[in-house]
Amino acid sequence: MDNLKRKWGQVPSTIRRPVVFIVGSLFIIAAAATGWLPGPGGIPLFLIGVAILATEFEKAERFRNWILSIIHALGKQFRKHRVLGTLLLIAGLGCALLIGYFVYKRLH
Repeated sequence: MDNLKRKWGQVPSTIRRPVVFIVGSLFIIAAAATGWLPGPGGIPLFLIGVAILATEFEKAERFRNWILSIIHALGKQFRKHRVLGTLLLIAGLGCALLIGYFVYKRLH
């Protein structure tokens, strides 16, 4: 893996940056296209796209770091208050299921 990183780093930035931009953007577009699917939808694809863009673009890196700081803070709060965190997680999933059910019933 280090060999691949070293070789990729030797590619001129005039080639590397557009390739990273296109690949990262494709992941983000795919996230928007799959966002309606059940489950996590496009969230993992969006995060992968941001991570790819963050390798070459400073704004994407700052955005990635901001997302990671939120995830770390939520994880810290969850570990600190496990019972409350579990109850909130169950309540949130229940609300999401109810909303999904009512939207489904309305459309059919």
